[in-house]
Amino acid sequence: MPRWRVTCDACGVGAWIGPGTAARGAAGAWCEGCQSPHPVGGDDRSAPTCPRCGTTLTLGEPRFEELLGEARHIAAVLSAWCGDPEPLGAVLPDRPRLLTDLDPPAPRDGDPPAARAGLEALARGQFARAREALARAIPPRGAVNHLWRGLGAAAQRLGDDALAARAFSRALEAEPHDTASRLNRGALYARRGDLAAARADFEMAGDRREARWNRAALRVMERVAAAPGMPEAATLRGARDEAGEPSSYWSDHTVGRLLWTLLVERALARADEDGTVLRAAEHELEFDTFWDRALIVHGYARLGMKADAGAAARRLASDQLARLGAEPFASGPAGAWLASTLARTGDAVRDGRPGDARAALEDVLQRPEVGRYRVPCAACGRGSIGVEAYEDGDAEA
Repeated sequence: MPRWRVTCDACGVGAWIGPGTAARGAAGAWCEGCQSPHPVGGDDRSAPTCPRCGTTLTLGEPRFEELLGEARHIAAVLSAWCGDPEPLGAVLPDRPRLLTDLDPPAPRDGDPPAARAGLEALARGQFARAREALARAIPPRGAVNHLWRGLGAAAQRLGDDALAARAFSRALEAEPHDTASRLNRGALYARRGDLAAARADFEMAGDRREARWNRAALRVMERVAAAPGMPEAATLRGARDEAGEPSSYWSDHTVGRLLWTLLVERALARADEDGTVLRAAEHELEFDTFWDRALIVHGYARLGMKADAGAAARRLASDQLARLGAEPFASGPAGAWLASTLARTGDAVRDGRPGDARAALEDVLQRPEVGRYRVPCAACGRGSIGVEAYEDGDAEA
């Protein structure tokens, strides 16, 4: 188990957080509420409370390191509510709509030195060098599947879609059951709008997770592109059945996330699109994470749908402020400075004053110690508490 050393950069108060050993001494916990150390007995990994202030003790990585990121996320939501979606767009993940397999092929016995050098360059991420070496090394009529696939991967990494598509086609001539080349060429076809050709490749890409997702995504993409309104329930159900269990991970696409993204893009391109379809699409999102709800706020803000953006942003900002205010570093006596700022921000959110809320939150974002992932030291009032050292489970104190 790892442990962390927190210390004030002015007065030196601090402690080790984490398990103890014979060399390290006793296990330790840290109260972020009143910034005091506490011994922890035995192997109990439950969440004891501080005997001084009642705040839940920190037994692992300090939570205050999340303050800067959380405050920035709330500020981005408030900016979108004010009509500026760019800050929120900057923190949303760029989710791949179609999955590929660009892993470098392994060299094979009999590969010429130039081809082997090209594959090694591809494995090192030297894509331009790999493209050049492989393009020279492959015989004009050579049926060498792995070398064509390597050339295609290098070209696709470099944005050279035309060469990539030709290379994957040559790889498939040599080995028609090469599912990686099917995935990659299908994604290139879809990117240029040839959805029928993409579908044919994805149908032959096997039952791997990437192939199932690509077939599901293509169903949604084709339906949204073909007709106005919401896709039929059967279409979405079929896409979900094909894709399998959705992932709540922030940077993964789901059918609901993809649908929302495509509908926002369609609405941006059409003058006659109203909000009815998007309001229905909100309910197709599979998860209620910050990232899903931020996607909704961002979409409405991009479309200038102020009432819908405001309603979604108010709910999301209120929930995030409440969650941040419940953190140990904000709920104890050492966090009074933060709690008061969050209270002012929350009052403005409840009153529908996003500009005032955004301005109030600047009191947190502009603090120099917060910008360094630290919090003010309650012991001396001059310095700041931060993580000064980290040890993994094999280190000795």
